Amino acid sequence: MSDDDLNKRIAKAQAEIDARERPKYMGTGKGMGVGFRMASDFAAAVIVGVILGLGIDALFKVSPWGVLICLMLGFLAGVRNVVATASKANRDAAGVSPDKGEGDGA
Repeated sequence: MSDDDLNKRIAKAQAEIDARERPKYMGTGKGMGVGFRMASDFAAAVIVGVILGLGIDALFKVSPWGVLICLMLGFLAGVRNVVATASKANRDAAGVSPDKGEGDGA
């Protein structure tokens, strides 16, 4: 057995190992992307709520009620966005199509 033949066999075995391991690493990056999206959606909803609340306070002179109410609404909108994104990610991971429900019997 020559060195070239041995090197080719090693390279082929390494390529097969890399092909098996690659999906594990690729899934991690996608999960991080979904996590960053959920965090930014939540933060954006809260920030928009605070800004709208400040505008309502300045416009109607009802300080601090505009900020408090809009902050709560922004928090609720952020939680709703995170739950919707997580549900979609779970459906995608499970392979369930979005037009068919899990319990519709079809």
